[in-house]
Amino acid sequence: MNKSLVLKNKFYFYLSFLFTFFLFVYLLYFLINGERGLLKYFSLKNLNAQYNGQYMSLKKENEFYLDRIKRLQPNTIDLDYLDKIHFHFLRTYIVDYIEH
Repeated sequence: MNKSLVLKNKFYFYLSFLFTFFLFVYLLYFLINGERGLLKYFSLKNLNAQYNGQYMSLKKENEFYLDRIKRLQPNTIDLDYLDKIHFHFLRTYIVDYIEH
């Protein structure tokens, strides 16, 4: 084979290898660190878990208050619940009065 042809083939091989390598590095970089990359995915996943926990605690608190409102309606007042609230208030009032 001609020496210049071998050199030309090596040069094309080297350029194609270099282009493929840089393309791979570019794609890998944006796969990991891009706007929609793996790092962003895991940070959003953790944020979603945090918001889900906050949502569950707010939902539980909401159910508690809805239950209180339902029990203290004038039409269907729960006397046992009212007695429980009164006892709790009276107990804390007496303890505070005795301490001071």
